[in-house]
Parts: sequence; C-alpha cells; structure tokens
Amino acid sequence: MDHDLLIKAYLAAQKGQSYAFATVVESTVKGTPRKAGAKMVVLQDGTLFGTIGGGRNEKAAQAECLKAIQTGKPNLVTFDYFGMEGQSVCGGQIKVFIEPFVGQKHFIICGCGHIALPLSVLGKMFNFCVTVLDNRAEFANKKRYPHVDAVVCGDYRKELARMTLDPNTYIMIVTQGNEHDFECLKTVIHSPAAYLGVISSRAKKVKFFNRLKKLGVTDKTLKKVNIPAGLDLGAQTPEEIAVSIAAEIVAQANRGRLGTDKFKNKHKKT
Repeated sequence: MDHDLLIKAYLAAQKGQSYAFATVVESTVKGTPRKAGAKMVVLQDGTLFGTIGGGRNEKAAQAECLKAIQTGKPNLVTFDYFGMEGQSVCGGQIKVFIEPFVGQKHFIICGCGHIALPLSVLGKMFNFCVTVLDNRAEFANKKRYPHVDAVVCGDYRKELARMTLDPNTYIMIVTQGNEHDFECLKTVIHSPAAYLGVISSRAKKVKFFNRLKKLGVTDKTLKKVNIPAGLDLGAQTPEEIAVSIAAEIVAQANRGRLGTDKFKNKHKKT
C-alpha cells in the first residue's frame, strides 16, 4: 500500500473527518488499468487521493465511497471495461471493495438543565464527543458535567458560531427559554449537521417555523429540524425525555441500517 494514503487517512481521522478506502480486490488480466491491490482514499468532502485507474469507473467508485460514508456500510462493486454503452473500452473487469471509516460524532447540547444532564451521559455512553453549552455559569461547569469533553459558558449564538459544524455533528437545543432556543436554532439551521433537534410543543414549533420562514428559511431546510425532538415513548421525566431524544439520534446515525428483518411484522399476530 502507498504509505502516503495511510498518512492522508490518519490526518483525516485526527481531524474527526470520515473517509473511505476503495481497493481493487480482483481484476481480469486483460485491459484493466489497475490490478488487485490498487487503492484510493476518498474524504467526506469528496477529496480523492490515489487511483484505481481513473476515468468514469473511478468517478463511480468515488460516489460509492461517499455513499458508504453516509450509510456506514461497506460494499463490493463491479466495474466493466467492455466498451458497452456507459462503459470504458480498455477491456476486462474489476471488483472494488468500498470500506468506510466514520469519524467520531460530535454531540453539542445547547442548555445545561435537567434534560441535558442525563442526555450528556447517554451521549458519552454512545461514544460521542460531547460539548455542553449554557450562558449560566452555575449550570455550565465541570463540577456539574465532569464526564463531558467540553463545557462552554457564554452567549449561545456567539459560541455556536465559533464551533465547527459538519456532517458528524449532532445538535440538541434544550435551553432555559424559548428565545434562547430560537437564537440557537437560527444560528445552526443552515449548518450541515447530521441531526438538529429542539425541545418543543406543537405551538412552539408553529411559532418558530413562522418566524424562520419570514427570515427566508425554506420548507426544505425546515424539514431537517426534529421538532419536537425525540421518539414518542410517553416520556415524562427528564431521564425519560433524554432517552427518547437519544433514541432518535441513534436512529438518525444508523439510518442506513434501519429496516432489518428481525423487526418486520413485529406487532402482527402469528
């Protein structure tokens, strides 16, 4: 293997970025530009290092890598060079193993109150890097949150604007007041975060969405917001509400694996 590819992958991992390797695991002798063992690495932003032969098949493999990064699922794909419609004309065939490596997920909790505390514990249990943020020093401190990776005390909007928000970021807004909730949501709504949740009632959702539409936020963007956040578990206590939110976040993180056979027809009588 080209050691430079390992270095590129290592540097991406150090930055918390996701990436995928595409490796030629089988090739026919005739025609194929690269043989078994050829590799390339594709970062989550599409940046590509190395080559498995160039051309349209490499472009297709790059797209498969990006898909695998999103789903977390490895894949084995076959590319032909037989000169048929939509194929390269070198001759032969290659099989490429797509192997994703997903960077550590970052969980940002806006608000350090009753729900945030058990939610942050669950975040650490799920191996997230957890940051909690509040504008009240009596809540945002290491004594109250010794288990998290970062405690930030300051203005919600300003502190969120300083943070790196990417497809590995999960954001839950659960502050001490509706106006703080709205400011947080307005600040991050256009971010590429994988999950954006807001603690809410139905009336609050309508009010927030009307205000955001007046600011030019589209319906497509609003659909990204999980409001009210959480799965319907009939939750009442802060701990139960935290579980419902955490369950929704896990479902979002594992969306590529949902729909397994063991849960199909679960409630049907046999």
